Amino acid sequence: MDEKNQKRQDILNSAMALFKDKGFHNTKMEDIAVAASVGKGTLYEYFENKQDIFDEACIEYVDVIIENIKYISNRDDTFNNKLLILFNEKLKMESEFSNMSIDNILSNKNIISEQTIKTIIGKITEMYSLICHIVDQGKEEGVVKKNIQSEITACLIVGAMGEYLRLKTHNKENKIQEGDIIFDLLYNGFAVK
Repeated sequence: MDEKNQKRQDILNSAMALFKDKGFHNTKMEDIAVAASVGKGTLYEYFENKQDIFDEACIEYVDVIIENIKYISNRDDTFNNKLLILFNEKLKMESEFSNMSIDNILSNKNIISEQTIKTIIGKITEMYSLICHIVDQGKEEGVVKKNIQSEITACLIVGAMGEYLRLKTHNKENKIQEGDIIFDLLYNGFAVK
């Protein structure tokens, strides 16, 4: 990465950490400049204002999630292992960026720009497509029912993952194991048969 792009990345990383810790309204441009070890004027060489930085930081956060899912999807591994890795990667990001999640970002419509919301929604579509690819692999392996739409299964996985990881984070648990109850529930349901 060249020096100009590295400086821009340092500003975004510093801003993301500040937004996480202090929130958007309590973070000042001066705070970002100090955290990024640049002059305040330098911020304006890269970004128009704090809103611009916030929007870019949100998009960058979603891009990191998508890159992680791409990596997991493209791994030469089983569906079960990919699902376990997916859960643990999400847990890692939840613990690193506790106030940042896609749901959190999109719920701040009074802060985030409309264009950024549209961009993130497009990226969410890409994310679900990647998870559908993992689900399709599970169908091919015979561990996921073939008669259920992949999109529905992906929604179930994403929803269960988000809520279960909030519970894990709240209980200060930082690892999900193969025998974790969530996988039994995802594979076998919770209805008495």
